[in-house]
Amino acid sequence: MILTLIKNSLTRGRGRSLIAVAAVALGASVATAMLAVALGIGDKVNRELRSFGANIEVLPRQRSLPVIAGGVQLQAASVPSFLNEKDLPTLRSIFWAHNLLAFSPFLNLKVTVTREADRSAPPITRNLIGGWIEHELKNDSGESFVTGMRQLSPFWKIDGKWPSSGECLVGSDLAARLKASIGEKITMRYRSAGTLAGVESLTISGITTTGSAEDDSIIAPLEEAQRLARLEGRFDRLEVSALTRPDDEFGKRDPETLSSEDLERWSCTPYARSIARDIEKAVQGSEAHPVLKIAQSEGTILNKVNLLLFLVLIASVIAAILGVSSTMMTTVIQRRAEVGLLRAIGAGRASVSSIFLLEAGIIGLAGGLAGIAIGALLAQFVARTVFASSIEFSGLLVPLMLLMSVVVALTGSAFPLRKALSFEPSIVLRER
Repeated sequence: MILTLIKNSLTRGRGRSLIAVAAVALGASVATAMLAVALGIGDKVNRELRSFGANIEVLPRQRSLPVIAGGVQLQAASVPSFLNEKDLPTLRSIFWAHNLLAFSPFLNLKVTVTREADRSAPPITRNLIGGWIEHELKNDSGESFVTGMRQLSPFWKIDGKWPSSGECLVGSDLAARLKASIGEKITMRYRSAGTLAGVESLTISGITTTGSAEDDSIIAPLEEAQRLARLEGRFDRLEVSALTRPDDEFGKRDPETLSSEDLERWSCTPYARSIARDIEKAVQGSEAHPVLKIAQSEGTILNKVNLLLFLVLIASVIAAILGVSSTMMTTVIQRRAEVGLLRAIGAGRASVSSIFLLEAGIIGLAGGLAGIAIGALLAQFVARTVFASSIEFSGLLVPLMLLMSVVVALTGSAFPLRKALSFEPSIVLRER
């Protein structure tokens, strides 16, 4: 009998039922799309943010030596400190190897530079930045990994091309100061401890604009800087771009104070500091730490993106509940006589409730199925339009969205059902 009543109600009030299904489908489609985007695009958003530079910096651990006389430290004597280029392939074998998107070693030198076409001009002292331009590494299994400044800083604007052996980039500000152009040669002289250590002439392959200190510097392949300073195989800074998770309260804790169980959990979570700690173990004599300004900014952006998606999801669910509630209220008012008759012939509150709740459940399932299909298409549209990428739809969303749709339909029916149960059979039947 109950099933017959539900069937008759859905067929007789087909228009109202379709409106309720549409309301649930709208909420389910938006919720499905937002959750699919949040689950599938978070890593891609992080990768997009990583195009703006490194978020982990690695430096030599000992950059100065204390001078002690009579047990009293007098000063800190600066000494050249470098890291070994031979340690870098081990980064492809660390626990977080797949989170390392790009990295490059750097050697920074103060040089005097002149343009060969104008040797009479006074030399200018500027910074020479030597680094990997595009370097191929292989891990223990033979997999190839190409990294360097091209992958680390893809946002650099270059007029010309990236340098190869015997070439260099010149920052736009320095190029204007030297009146240098692409194809010309510049001569650099490097002094160590006051004596001339090396002289190198390089051809300008391009002029770069970064909006940072590189605009007033020279950028060359690492081997050119190493040869100029006679520091083959050495570098003084490593920049790493890694996929990380924004720090939460647990991530901000000092690993030295954690228990063995908590330390394992901390080490197995891709916090910037846990990845930096892993890098320290691979590069001997190094000290790795996150670039806090970048890491914190990324965490803030990701949290705001997730918050926005969550707010849109909540708004869509509320809209669906209100849509179902208004439609079901109309249904209840129009079926007052039916409710009154059922109560009059002995149907209890539970029996009347089951009719409306089962009807709401069917509406929820139908709207959920339609919403999931629409939401999957909407998620792909958002991903391609906003992030220029496709996403993989998670099958776990199907039961989750069906459950949510049924809950939305039942929640929307709660107030109309309470109204139906408040009808007095004698009054309703007398009105008829």
